[in-house]
Amino acid sequence: MRIGDVIRWNEYPYPQYNNRIKPRWFVYIGRTDLFKYPTQYYFVTTTTRQTRIISSKDGCFLSVNKFKFLTSDCYIDYEERPHVIAKSKVEKNADIEPLGELDEKTLKEIYNGIIKSSKYSPVIRLDIYNSFDRDGITDLKKPVSKRTNIKLRKKKKSN
Repeated sequence: MRIGDVIRWNEYPYPQYNNRIKPRWFVYIGRTDLFKYPTQYYFVTTTTRQTRIISSKDGCFLSVNKFKFLTSDCYIDYEERPHVIAKSKVEKNADIEPLGELDEKTLKEIYNGIIKSSKYSPVIRLDIYNSFDRDGITDLKKPVSKRTNIKLRKKKKSN
């Protein structure tokens, strides 16, 4: 998979709401570090509901006019946790159909939103940054750990 690939998982087996299995649209945004096993893929999902998204800092708008493979206008909510799915469950899955890909400008907008999100750990942010970099999207701000107000204890001298 490449950054920005859009897929439709027709019978997504991990329902979020009401235990209802339904088709889900996903955008691939990266994977775990090369040395982690098993490899996990990171996805953001789309929603057609604009309940929480008020401005571009809350989410990314994807227009059916711009992305012809979409069936309706939708959003990517930056405050929704990423979907972390084992590579083995995605590859060669007959229930997943590739639909298209997002352009670099839209991907950068998504990246800049998710690295500020409280729903992404520092490790996941760095994995996503490295994934974008590997796929040739390089002029992005590298995420930093938000460790603040942490004081290290001084070692006690032993007698």
